[in-house]
Amino acid sequence: MIPCSLPGQAWLFPKGEGTVTLSYQNILVQDHIDYKGQPWSLFGDINSQSITVDTDYSLTNKLAVRIALPYVFGKYDGLAQYAHSFPADDGKYHSTFQNFTADLRYNVSQRPVVLTPFVRLVVPSHDYQYFAHAAVGRDVHEYHVGINVGRRLDPILPKAFIQVQYSYAFVERILNISPNRSNVEAQLGYFLTPRLSLLASTQYYYTYNGIEDHFEIPPPGGLTEEQFLHHDQIGKASLLDVTGGVSFALNRKMEMFASFGRSLFGTNGHLHASVVTIGVSRTFSTAHKEESASLGRGGMPPPNQAIVCTCARGN
Repeated sequence: MIPCSLPGQAWLFPKGEGTVTLSYQNILVQDHIDYKGQPWSLFGDINSQSITVDTDYSLTNKLAVRIALPYVFGKYDGLAQYAHSFPADDGKYHSTFQNFTADLRYNVSQRPVVLTPFVRLVVPSHDYQYFAHAAVGRDVHEYHVGINVGRRLDPILPKAFIQVQYSYAFVERILNISPNRSNVEAQLGYFLTPRLSLLASTQYYYTYNGIEDHFEIPPPGGLTEEQFLHHDQIGKASLLDVTGGVSFALNRKMEMFASFGRSLFGTNGHLHASVVTIGVSRTFSTAHKEESASLGRGGMPPPNQAIVCTCARGN
């Protein structure tokens, strides 16, 4: 699982403006993956569904803050012999709030390339169950440092834009292991009309330290009992997801979006068989502004009205 971060993008709203997004996401896991990237289906399926409220607001024309909190429903469908803990893995949905995510972004360049460094804090909302297939998250603190890079692709493709984000995550140390990782996300958007846009994105993360999953060895897979209890928190995991989607502006302030994604490759964790995301966003302003100011050049919405987050929030 990686925090969804593309809403914390290169483009900022003007001072006093922001957006509130309500999204639903459904993630299906059918394969666990070992240290070689080999999928194992015998451990059963995991379904995670989440509802997230995400708010992004510009304090100034250069400084913006974003806060998000998902409520996650998790269910494990597999043999009792492979369950981690009960009642979490009893085949029923169990739900709770997951992690608070807070970003602070500062724009340092707008033309021709937009550069916006950021810091991010990920804090569990409470001490939830982490040792379970159906766990809603890993229950660890994270501190990210990174940068967003964005650019419109004019004059070659004046209706397209691209943004890339890189961050390094300092992850809470557990059992004397710090599973720090690199996160890379990229998104390409194209405006078919001023209201309708197509989106394609990819997310990849790589963990530098941690334990590896040797499923060929009977449980606990060569781990100590204590390591097995924390294996999701300290796994040396990597994952590559790809996503395609569409976004439609209902009016100047309301936008709907939908996407579908899946994993291409990973190690020491879970492969996403499908990631379905739908949602709605509404822009708002704390100061009186002309409505026409919300449109970009030639009537085309600025990129921050069409960039939505579709990366996996669950396990």
